Amino acid sequence: MASSNTVQTSRPFIRIVIRRLIARLVLLFGVINFNFFIFQVIPQLVGLNPLEFYVPPSFKTSLNRNAIIEGLEKSYGLNQPICIRYIDYIKDLFTFNFGESLYYQEPILKLIEQNFPVTAEIVIPSLIITTIMAIFFGIYSATKEGKVSDHVISNAAIITYFIPAFWLGFIIWYYLTIQYNLFPSSYTFAIIESRKDPLAIYTVLIPPILTLSFTSFGVRTILMRNNSIDVFNQDFVTILKAKGVPRSRILFRHVFKNSFLPVFTRVGIDFAFLLSGVVFVCDVFNISGLGTLLVTAAENFDIFLLEGDFYIISLFAIVVLTLMDFIYILIDPRVKLT
Repeated sequence: MASSNTVQTSRPFIRIVIRRLIARLVLLFGVINFNFFIFQVIPQLVGLNPLEFYVPPSFKTSLNRNAIIEGLEKSYGLNQPICIRYIDYIKDLFTFNFGESLYYQEPILKLIEQNFPVTAEIVIPSLIITTIMAIFFGIYSATKEGKVSDHVISNAAIITYFIPAFWLGFIIWYYLTIQYNLFPSSYTFAIIESRKDPLAIYTVLIPPILTLSFTSFGVRTILMRNNSIDVFNQDFVTILKAKGVPRSRILFRHVFKNSFLPVFTRVGIDFAFLLSGVVFVCDVFNISGLGTLLVTAAENFDIFLLEGDFYIISLFAIVVLTLMDFIYILIDPRVKLT
């Protein structure tokens, strides 16, 4: 009897896991096709050859310019029909064979591996800090509903959501680096030097982490506040208050537990936004990360580097979203019944 109940309970869980996996795979397939359409199909439709940027008309050589461009097209596979290029593109993405960068003349996977660590060292602390801030300010704002502190926190959270990361980053960089000389002016050199001490790297990265944190905690703060208010107004909380249960116990054992679950789901979505926001942060602070690679590739029309960088960023975002889905299913038993 017990084994049959276990089987019946596990079946909905397995169905939900399979459904979520299929949804994420469809999303990944959509991202892959979107990248190919943007970087391969559109240039061909408008008659734009990115290789022409790397062989300028004033280029002096014994070979004809058109012959050089044709040789590069053959080398990078751009002379193939679009359907053949698409098949090769899919195979290369799944084997992480992104080819060679037009601008850097180095393997794209090597460039991503070199620049990914500092990106993660900015994004992950920002995600942890913003989650803690959202929980604290969200619950506190809910307990002060309608009061001045509630309005201040709510309005501040909304305002920070609309602040451009590059603008705030420049303000923080100017005052902390130039005005008060608290941080090094060359972050790239300082990061290389700080690799000798694992903790020193986070001291150097305080300004970009602060920038990314202030511009991304607002949504989760509002979500935590609204969810906490909804839980506060439910009947079981009223009953607990009537029974004389201490307010702190109600707050942390009941309200927090029920209001945090949607915020936990939002963490996965915000991870994707942080990966996109770090592009501007790396550019402002002149940090060699995935954001710098994207900006450099866009400025020099390096479509292969753009494809590889966008794919890696999208892949990490989808993997985190998938993990969040599974963890949510495990910590919230109500999902298994739907």
